[in-house]
Amino acid sequence: MHVIIGGAYNGKTEYVRRLVGDQPVQFCTMETAAASDERLVIVGLLDWLRQTKMDEAQSLQAVRDVMTPDTIFVLTEVGRGIVPFEAEQRELRDRCGRLYQFLFEQATEITRVWYGIPQKIKGVK
Repeated sequence: MHVIIGGAYNGKTEYVRRLVGDQPVQFCTMETAAASDERLVIVGLLDWLRQTKMDEAQSLQAVRDVMTPDTIFVLTEVGRGIVPFEAEQRELRDRCGRLYQFLFEQATEITRVWYGIPQKIKGVK
């Protein structure tokens, strides 16, 4: 599994397109992810967490259920900004951070994309 992380609008999608080249892939969200012959590229995890009624354990299980060794998760960095004032937003950020930690642990490759520049932080260099 490959995790790609970076700030909003920092070039993550373009990096994925270059990475997969002509391989058949399916860009999807957690709501639309389904078994497919194509490689899944899952985007919008933060938005899904914000909207889902699942508790933390259920959302973690939902992510496990769609993960395969070929899955690519494209994640938006949320831990480097200002800590939200609202308790609900802080709780969302904490849940997101714990889910990202799980994904980072499971990933064989992690790439940070910052303003269009990819940097391998785990896996084959």
